[in-house]
Amino acid sequence: MTSFGATKICDLASDGRNSKPTFKIQGQVYHKIGSLMPMPDDNPKFLQIYFMGSCEERVTTRCQYNFIEQAEERAIVILLENFLETQNKLIQLFKRVSPQLLSDNYQIVIKADKVPSGEHAGRFNAPTVDEVAVIMVGDPVENRAIKITRRDNTISMISDLHRSYDALQYPLIFWQGQDEYQLNIKQCDPNTGNTRDKKVSLMNYYASRLMIRNNQDNYILRYRQLFHQYIVDMYAKIESERLRFIRYNQQKLRSEEYIHLRDAIVGNIDGNLNPNDIGNAFILPSSYIGSPRNMQEYIQDAMTYVRNYGRPDLFITFTCNPNWEDIQTLLLPGQQAIHRHDITARVFKQKLKSLIDFIVKYSVFGNTRCWLYSIEWQKRGLPHAHILVWLKDKIRPEEIDQIISAEIPDPSIDRELFDVFTNQMIHGPCGTFNMASPCMENGKCKKHFPKNYTNDTITDTDGYPMYRRRNVANGGHTFTIRQSNNTNQVEIGNQWVVPYSPLLSKTYKAHINVELCSSVKSIKYICKYVNKGSDLAVIELQNLNKNDEITRYQMGRYISSNEAIWHTLSFPIHERYPSVQHLAVHLENGQRVYFTEENVLQRALEAPKTTLTEFFTLCQKPGILGQFAKTLLYTDVPRYFTWNKSGKKWEPRKQGKPHLSITGIFKAKTLGRLYTVHPKQRECFYLRLLLVNVPGPTSFKFLRTVNARVFHTYQDACRELQLLEDDNHWDLTLADAAFTSTPNNIRHLFAIILTTCYPSQATTLWEKYKNCMTEDILHRIRQTEQCPNIDYTPVMYNETLVLIEDLCILISNLPLNYYGMPSPDRPTTDLINTDLQREKQYDHGSLATIIANSEPLLTAEQKIIYNQIMLTALNKAAFSSWTHQVEPVRHF
Repeated sequence: MTSFGATKICDLASDGRNSKPTFKIQGQVYHKIGSLMPMPDDNPKFLQIYFMGSCEERVTTRCQYNFIEQAEERAIVILLENFLETQNKLIQLFKRVSPQLLSDNYQIVIKADKVPSGEHAGRFNAPTVDEVAVIMVGDPVENRAIKITRRDNTISMISDLHRSYDALQYPLIFWQGQDEYQLNIKQCDPNTGNTRDKKVSLMNYYASRLMIRNNQDNYILRYRQLFHQYIVDMYAKIESERLRFIRYNQQKLRSEEYIHLRDAIVGNIDGNLNPNDIGNAFILPSSYIGSPRNMQEYIQDAMTYVRNYGRPDLFITFTCNPNWEDIQTLLLPGQQAIHRHDITARVFKQKLKSLIDFIVKYSVFGNTRCWLYSIEWQKRGLPHAHILVWLKDKIRPEEIDQIISAEIPDPSIDRELFDVFTNQMIHGPCGTFNMASPCMENGKCKKHFPKNYTNDTITDTDGYPMYRRRNVANGGHTFTIRQSNNTNQVEIGNQWVVPYSPLLSKTYKAHINVELCSSVKSIKYICKYVNKGSDLAVIELQNLNKNDEITRYQMGRYISSNEAIWHTLSFPIHERYPSVQHLAVHLENGQRVYFTEENVLQRALEAPKTTLTEFFTLCQKPGILGQFAKTLLYTDVPRYFTWNKSGKKWEPRKQGKPHLSITGIFKAKTLGRLYTVHPKQRECFYLRLLLVNVPGPTSFKFLRTVNARVFHTYQDACRELQLLEDDNHWDLTLADAAFTSTPNNIRHLFAIILTTCYPSQATTLWEKYKNCMTEDILHRIRQTEQCPNIDYTPVMYNETLVLIEDLCILISNLPLNYYGMPSPDRPTTDLINTDLQREKQYDHGSLATIIANSEPLLTAEQKIIYNQIMLTALNKAAFSSWTHQVEPVRHF
């Protein structure tokens, strides 16, 4: 009855190159509904077909739309038409109410929720006449209500929170026109049957609709390809609800550094402070599973394993096999695995857990130190897991061929392994055998098949091993297969073998690619690849705010039916062991504080506790705990203490390996990871460097204290502890430039070194090479004054500093004092001239484009201020001086 739309619909079932039918969409899903009757010159569509004169006319129209010509298929359409006519309560309701539409100025309104609220909340009843109104077009209506006019050419969007959202789109699934999810459904206690105050979420509701129950037939699971579309549609609804929560609450929940909030509140003498003017609304946080920030966190966590344990030993890709007996026995009569992604998801999750246990608990490759995996759904329909494994004992070169094979097994020795191998571990064949293979790009295989024959396993220059692949003359085997695209027989040799573990392949009878990580060169790529997440489209939308991360994520993401079921059932897409504890890094009173209008005063009067401030508190404690904490680095604390999130404090672990000499101290495998800090945040960057190297600090002042001397900056403390590299490299660079380059080029080089290389003692470099950078200024003054004996003066050095600062501002928009250099003495006229010069360098065309795109995004209050400023500027009136700092706040 409604149209189904999305940014892009990728129905892979009709893709000739994809043998795994699934349903996939990109971007936002929306349902639209038109009027009950078509315009005079238009053909009836969707809901309008139900209001055509006779059953024969309706059947003929449907057959024409769906290109149905066979008599048997037409007979099925007739049966369905009569069935819906007599059973669907929504259709009957529309036909019963439609005579009340006296003209095109009237419309039917179906209320979004039950009336009264909460009545029959757990039942699936179609809307009643009491819940449907006929009103004049233009009368006020609730936003989520469905509005249907008698006849016009407008199309309205249906709210995904409307109870009839599902029944209008899927009349064959919900053939009674019954209600589905609505906001008023409350949770029920499974033991007593009593309702709770807490409401049922969209995810819990649709997960319940997918459940298989004893002695009950869940008919939704019988709809094959329509079931694929339904589950993608419903998961898009689930995700939209979560994203709406973030969007609608970001104006209420705000964040700011504590010191700024405290100063703003404490300094608010006249009581005119508006909390909405403080802080920045955050957009899409890392806590949102699958968001770019979330994926970046997992990449950093994976690199934490690398920093602590070195390179991983094995990189394993485990793909679901739809022919597993566990899947086939659960299918209903007439179904194939491609029709039941819910079964493949459940079985694959159990198989993956079994595989991890097989590797870790049974130590099939040796004792395991740590592991992680990530689930993804990209071009293939089935889920697959990327697994990284770190072993306690590294795999020696002579052991590689015992663990990983890239050769065809001998069928006379192990027929079972040979059968599994031939079905799962052959790539393609592609290339000259099949140029239409999905792996082909620009006439070449993206996976670099076929591989070269080699008699021994060696390590390639890119860090990946070249496994032993012997030809027939040297003991290799071959077999013949029939190509999928024709009847020709192709002889397959070891060139086409995907590296595998005979033990894992034979045990799990699936495609399990096993690779050895033999070089550090491959680690960063692998860690990024494992945690790259699902496909995202590269999009360019007009008038889309680039800072609106929610919309960009929502419009760019892909959702397939396989992934939709996985997320709806709340299965994890990442797991790892051991856990990684994130450790805060911030300057004194620089921790983030989250507040609302209601609790802003309370937050301002009490500094929030963080893992860092509580580490200081832990080191200050008297007794054994405090003394032991003083021996630990910040990154080592999670091994011996757990972070109590509710109490905001470190607590000793109660399980783990007991300490050899201290009673009550246990060591776990948990790792600590300090949040990364960009070198541009100079003091915070050097604070992090101290935290990594100084054990047992009791305060921020303690970290700045070296040999009983308190330094003003963390950078000075790092320099005293010799934690910084000397500037010898930059010294040699400038020395070389002093002999070969002009003063202007040396100034440019020095500005680049300051803004991008962050020398530890910039003033020392300046004092050493300031004459070389001022030489042209000295020459100019000597020529002007006609006096060759004039020497360098502070005025000349100041002019050089002005020129260098101009370069720094152009490169990084930061002044010289930010880089530890002395600030030049710039007269007011010079500042004005500099601003005028920079103003003339602006590209007015690009600025006009920015204004045109940004102006529609202004709120009403911002629009008033903007118009007033523009009016004043156009009238060339004098601007009043604003003595307070104004920080723009974007509202989305």
